[in-house]
Amino acid sequence: MRVILASASPRRAEILARVAYPFAIVPAEIDESRLPGETPEVHVRRLAREKAARVSRAHPDAWVLGADTIVAQDQEIFGKPVDDADAARMLARLSAAPHRVLTGLAWARGGEPVADAISRSDVRFRTLADREIADYVAGGEPRDKAGAYAIQGGAARFVASVSGSVTGVIGLPLEEVTELGARLGVPSPVSPLPAAAIALRLRAVQGEIAARTVASGRTPGAVRLVAVTKGHSAELARAAIAAGATDVGENYVQEGSRKRDAVGTGLPARWHLIGPLQSNKAALAARSFDLFHAIDRVAIARTLVARGAQPVAGLLQVNVARDPHKAGVAPEDLQDHVRQLTALPGFELRGLMTIGPLDEREDRARAVFAELRQRFDELRRMGYERLSELSMGMSDDYPEAIVEGATLVRLGTAIFGPRLPQRPTEGPSRP
Repeated sequence: MRVILASASPRRAEILARVAYPFAIVPAEIDESRLPGETPEVHVRRLAREKAARVSRAHPDAWVLGADTIVAQDQEIFGKPVDDADAARMLARLSAAPHRVLTGLAWARGGEPVADAISRSDVRFRTLADREIADYVAGGEPRDKAGAYAIQGGAARFVASVSGSVTGVIGLPLEEVTELGARLGVPSPVSPLPAAAIALRLRAVQGEIAARTVASGRTPGAVRLVAVTKGHSAELARAAIAAGATDVGENYVQEGSRKRDAVGTGLPARWHLIGPLQSNKAALAARSFDLFHAIDRVAIARTLVARGAQPVAGLLQVNVARDPHKAGVAPEDLQDHVRQLTALPGFELRGLMTIGPLDEREDRARAVFAELRQRFDELRRMGYERLSELSMGMSDDYPEAIVEGATLVRLGTAIFGPRLPQRPTEGPSRP
């Protein structure tokens, strides 16, 4: 059964690829004028429904997704600017003043909407200088954006706070689209995904991470994505790197080494070993990876240094959740391990790593990440200022990790989709 996106927005296409794939793009041509007495909420919901219905009437057997995004202050609506002067006017109005971003969405089939939703996000900009507004407008980014800005782009530096759906601000609320799609039976992506889908999903995740970073009050660019290719082919790893992935993660030494060789040097990326390491694979690992996330004992760091031709960089894994099934040093042993690792010649300790709890409770994951950040901050106050990385957060809990200070998030499923069943070739590791 076909899926159609009734929008030409590249950002919506990227986000939809995380919910349904493949899909066709058929932009809806409707009159977007505001009706008399129509509130911003009613207006954006109506436009989404009309877009979905318009395309659905021409393609009645397909699932059609319509969406519309507006920026509003009180009852005033800021749509897409008509020119650069209009964009500058909008941004000046939004400077240091709260506004809300409303995104309406509707699924239609058989020519009629069958389900719809609306997301609301409250956004506040800091005070913007005339010069930075002019520079941003001159770059061209505001021209096709509601409210004349893209939170995941150059306007990230304008954001003081965001409350609500971050992906809704980008143009399509992921949570609502996923929930409605699952309830209606809209077909989900099936692994293995093609390279085109990988590229869309990667850009969607990169944009979301950028937006979540500034929404949590952090500096733009403070969080890097590690695209975890465990269980996926070298071809898909290559597709991700070609689409802009700068950091690639693998759980197993031999799989990662073979994959890096297959990808080749024409597409440069930093390779991370995020799974546990056995001593007998240390020599191969030292040649194959740029950063080791799961250093859980001083002895394995010594072995890496002895087997490697270059200085070794790693993160100390901490079992914050005290899960007996996970590796990592106990929190009470953290300081002693940091002291030994920072004194080890040839080894550069760059920070800490942890794995969140396996259950789906956001509060539990956030508590684990908050504790690691607190211990990280304490170590820096003790004089370990060179510690700079916090690796925490995966596809099911990365939003909480970003809020709590992650600098590296390790995402596989969000980019590549579910892995096909296979037998592990090396030691156990969490998916």
